[in-house]
Amino acid sequence: MAPDQDLRIAVDGDSAKVYHRGDKVTGTVIFAVGEEIDIRSLVLNFMGAVTTATARPFYVTGNDADAAPTMRNYEERVTLFNIEKELLPRCTLDSRKRSWTFEFTFPGVTIPKYSRFQHGPKYYKDPHPLPPSFQTYTDSPGGSAAVSYFLKATLTRNGAQKPSKFYHILPYHPTPENLDVETRVVPRVLYAQTWKPLSENQKTVDKALSLLSRRNTNTPTNPRLVPTVHCPEKVTPGKHIPIILSLIDSNSSPDPENSTQNQYQLESVKISIGTYTTSMCGHPASQPEDTMSKHVTCIDRKNINNAVTFGTQVNLTNNFRLVDDAECVPSFKTYTITRRYDLTIAIGIKYKDRTFTIRNTTALEILPRVPRNLLHSTPETEDVEDDPLPLYTPREPSKELAPDYFSIYGHTSAASNSSSASLASSQNRSRGSSVASGLSTPASEFGQLALDECPVYTP
Repeated sequence: MAPDQDLRIAVDGDSAKVYHRGDKVTGTVIFAVGEEIDIRSLVLNFMGAVTTATARPFYVTGNDADAAPTMRNYEERVTLFNIEKELLPRCTLDSRKRSWTFEFTFPGVTIPKYSRFQHGPKYYKDPHPLPPSFQTYTDSPGGSAAVSYFLKATLTRNGAQKPSKFYHILPYHPTPENLDVETRVVPRVLYAQTWKPLSENQKTVDKALSLLSRRNTNTPTNPRLVPTVHCPEKVTPGKHIPIILSLIDSNSSPDPENSTQNQYQLESVKISIGTYTTSMCGHPASQPEDTMSKHVTCIDRKNINNAVTFGTQVNLTNNFRLVDDAECVPSFKTYTITRRYDLTIAIGIKYKDRTFTIRNTTALEILPRVPRNLLHSTPETEDVEDDPLPLYTPREPSKELAPDYFSIYGHTSAASNSSSASLASSQNRSRGSSVASGLSTPASEFGQLALDECPVYTP
C-alpha cells in the first residue's frame, strides 16, 4: 500500500474474543488517503478457509535431470464460506478519511458445495459444521494445515498496481450440540482377551487329564477370567473421564469361604491418548496426503498391588481431565483436514504367580468445550441457589487495626523544632531500628509504639 494511504479494520469488543456459532462480528473499516486517487473497488469479505500445503520428491530423466527441482510443492485452499460486502464502487476519492460499519454473523455450517467428481471422493458432498480454528505442521517438507476465519478488506486501484489487502483474524470454536456435559461410559467385554492363568504352561495332554480329574473330584476349576472395560466414547475438556475395570470368572461362582481364590491383584495402569491429523492437497489424480500422529501418556501407575474380588468394578481414574486446549482440539473432519483421537488402556493384573496385561484401544471423540457464558444456563446450575452474604455490621476499632497516623508522626514534627545536633543523633538512632521505613522517629519511641499498637506474632 502506498505511504499516503491507510486501510484498517477495527472490530468491536475484546480483541482476544473467541467466536461461536451465531455470534455477530461488528466493527468499522477505516480508509484514509493523502491525495486524490482513482479506485476500482473497495470490498470487505468475511471468510473461512482451509489451507493445506506439502511437498513430494520429483524425479526426472534425461538432460533435464540436473536443472529440474528435486521437490514439487503442492498447495490447496478450500473456502468454507465467503460473505462479501462492497464498500465503494469505481470512483475518484479526494484526500480525507472515510469509514464504514459492518455486521456479519458466523454461520453454523459451510456454505459452498463441491463436486466429488472434480475434487475426489474424500470431499464432503453436503454442508457440514464449521471446524475450529486450527494450525499445525506435518512431518513432510513444507507441510502445513490450517483452518482460519478472517475479515479481508481489498482495495483495487485503476491501472496495473496490485490490490492492497488488509486481514483481521477471528478465532472460532464450535458450540456443542448438547449442553449436557455428563460423560457416559460404554462397557466393552473383551472376549478375545479371556485369560486362563493356570493353563498357560500346560501341554495338551495335561489339560485333558486335568479336565478329567476335575470331573471326578471336587478340586477347584481353572479360572476363566473375562475382562470388561468401561470407558467413554465422547469426552468434553475439563470434565472427568471415568475408566472402570471388572473381571469375571466364568468357570466358577464366588466362594465366600475362600476369599483368596476369588481375588486378583491389580498391578499397573497405563492410559494414553493418540492424536492423528491428516491433510490432503493437490490434483485429484495424485492427492498427496500427510499424516501426523502423536501419543501422550496421561497416566502411568505401577506397583499398585491392590487385591480385587472377581466381579467388582474398580475405578482406574480419579479426576482425569483434559485441560490443554491447544492439544485438545475438538475432533473434526472437513474437506482436506481430519483430526481424530483414540484412547489406549493397558492394565496389568496378577493371579497367584501369573501375570497378564489387558489392552484396549477405542476411538475417542473430543467434543467442543462448553463456553463459559452457557455454563450458567445448564439444567445443573439453574436450580442451585446461592447462599446470601451476611449483612455488613460495623465494629469498634481494636488493636488489630493500624495505629492512627498522627499518633505516630506527631512526634516527628516536634522533633524538627529541636537543634540540629539532637536531630542528627535521633536520625542515627532511627537507622538502627528501621531501615525500610526511612523515617527519623527515635528508636525508643518507635519501639514503644510497636509494642503498644501492633499485635505480637506467636509461633
